[in-house]
Amino acid sequence: MPQILPFRGIRYTAPAGSLDDLLAPPYDVITPAQQQALANRSPYNAVHLELASGGEARDARVAALLESWQRDGILARDELPMLYVYEQRFVEAGQEYRRRALLAEVEAQPWDEGAVKPHEFTMSGPKEDRLKLLEATHVQFSPVFMIARDRAGQLRQFLDETMASRPPDQEAATIEGDRHRLWLVEAGRLEMRRLAPLLSESFTIADGHHRYETAVTYKQRQLERAGTLERDHPARFAMTAIVAADDPGLVIRPIHRIVPRPAPADWESRLSATFQMARMAGQAGDPAAVDAALASAPADAIVALSLEPGAIHSLTPVDASVYARLAPAGHSEEWTRIAPNLCRYGVLGPLWGITDDDLRAGAVEYTHDTGEVLDLLREREACAFLLRPVSVHDTIALADQGERMPQKSTFFHPKLGTGLVFHPLYP
Repeated sequence: MPQILPFRGIRYTAPAGSLDDLLAPPYDVITPAQQQALANRSPYNAVHLELASGGEARDARVAALLESWQRDGILARDELPMLYVYEQRFVEAGQEYRRRALLAEVEAQPWDEGAVKPHEFTMSGPKEDRLKLLEATHVQFSPVFMIARDRAGQLRQFLDETMASRPPDQEAATIEGDRHRLWLVEAGRLEMRRLAPLLSESFTIADGHHRYETAVTYKQRQLERAGTLERDHPARFAMTAIVAADDPGLVIRPIHRIVPRPAPADWESRLSATFQMARMAGQAGDPAAVDAALASAPADAIVALSLEPGAIHSLTPVDASVYARLAPAGHSEEWTRIAPNLCRYGVLGPLWGITDDDLRAGAVEYTHDTGEVLDLLREREACAFLLRPVSVHDTIALADQGERMPQKSTFFHPKLGTGLVFHPLYP
């Protein structure tokens, strides 16, 4: 099982200004417009570290910037090892949620050791980019997001009692309106003993697969260079936000699919063996009609937009045998049942012959925002497929089975904040 430790984080100080102006999302969800907006909020916003521009010179410039912020007192390292209790408050679909996490070091172990499990596949490009930045700065800017079953309930109890005991040490509101609160807990034997049941758990990565794999590679390279590292050396670990699997704030948005071409004329006959197809009320460009279709379609249905120009259809599997028939070699019916795979093998392949290589080449576009789906349909001739979200239960269960979902299967919302605490990879 992975080792869990407190760490001496690097945090913003008062001279940096309001924390509201300093936080950013993780690098992989920041659009160019958001990058500029965040940079304009403060010269010390975390985006200047997490997603700097500058080509080949970027990494050295970020390392120099980080050093100057520490030298000038904009950032300071905590004197003692800490556990960081982190709460996010946010609104989703008109309902307010709160999600609690423990920020700590989790030992960066390769997948085959089985203690930390992936649920999605990753791409090589982002990992190479993150590794270059990590080797230049020796600081991890964004936490990996992991889920623990927390069978003993000790994690939730620890988080709840800490938050109830006193006001937060830091809090901020981001541009999106989400609130972030952080409590610092000096980690002695009592605190670590209370969290000991977590050491018997395996963890499932919810978000941050690239960052975790980068941490594993960084550790391995440091071991090769140094020959050995102390058991508690920070380079062995990844900064991680650990959330209990039954936390009510674990919200997963679906990631919808857009195919930028029209459907073949015989689309109905190609899908008829797999789906019951029903024309739904309204037009594909009408947000209210699309929302109504999503609300009324069966729970296992895919809502298809513009298979016929302007039309909305529900595609519901004809029966349970569909999943076994569609399952590719080496995969279970449970794996095929999740909406991204049902869409891939039941719709995209039969209609357009789209393969995994085509997906990697960009044959399909993705977004978790239905408004963006409708905007894309207005701009070009295309078909869109609105999916149901993958559940937390299925995310963990498939990871336990060793069955990774394809890329762009889950969108855990909201993203963790970057800038509350940074993780130095040196003693």
